[in-house]
Amino acid sequence: MVIPTRNKSASLRITLAMLAGQSCSLPYEVVVVDDGCTDGTRRMLERMRSRSDWSLRVVDGPRLGRAGARNAGARATRGQRLLFLDDDVLTGRGHLEAHQRQGERTFAHGPLREFVGARRWMERYADADPQETAVRGTSVLAGAAGRLLTNTLESLINAMDDGSVPPVAPWAAFVGANTSVSRAVFDELQGFDEAFGQGWGCEDLEFGARLVDAGVRPVVLPEAAGVHLTHARPDRWEQHDVNLRHFLARHDLPAVRLLPLLLSEGGGVQEYVGACVEAARRLGDAAHSPATKGH
Repeated sequence: MVIPTRNKSASLRITLAMLAGQSCSLPYEVVVVDDGCTDGTRRMLERMRSRSDWSLRVVDGPRLGRAGARNAGARATRGQRLLFLDDDVLTGRGHLEAHQRQGERTFAHGPLREFVGARRWMERYADADPQETAVRGTSVLAGAAGRLLTNTLESLINAMDDGSVPPVAPWAAFVGANTSVSRAVFDELQGFDEAFGQGWGCEDLEFGARLVDAGVRPVVLPEAAGVHLTHARPDRWEQHDVNLRHFLARHDLPAVRLLPLLLSEGGGVQEYVGACVEAARRLGDAAHSPATKGH
């Protein structure tokens, strides 16, 4: 497992406390990539490592953004399946087992919901020990600590998985916050594109697009579901727009071009899917027109 982090000690502590209670019959290790933390993260990690009986290692990141941090973590791991988890995601007991049992030609995503009351909840239990933190985290997973919401990206992934909408963007299921892939495939595709830099967004979806191009299929794992400790990111859409342009430069597809209909403020699944279906229809019509055939 690879967890990139930068100055999110409070949420990372909770993520690790939940992982410490995992039930898994197969061996695993947790590699945290310290990508330039200045908030006491390293001290917290040393305390967590001294209290745990599972393999927790810390490596220095290249400070090139999330793509670079994930790649550095992948290089430092020894396992044959790479699970990428964000430093603010809570997971249940069957999480690791579900990911580890997936095949080589699949990438697997554990659905995520948003905990909108995360900030106050974290403040309330900031001084709790790891055992109490894990107990409190379990109540969050169950929805007993406050309202949980599903964002539009997760709604699209779920809808494509259950067949209620066509699979217009199967690569969207590669969400770096809770997704796994085999090491062989990861190495074959040379990991995440570090040209995305330190801005937020799309580096995981772009890797997903390359996976789909290589014939690797997505799998959604309800038993590996998690909860994201929602937090503010004031300039998220400005950063996302920059990264989306890089994504589109690598994959000039209607489903990529239309992503603002899904991911921007006010975006929605039906609007996005409808636009993707219409774009595919137009491309099909153009491909079969007399002019295209040279008549």
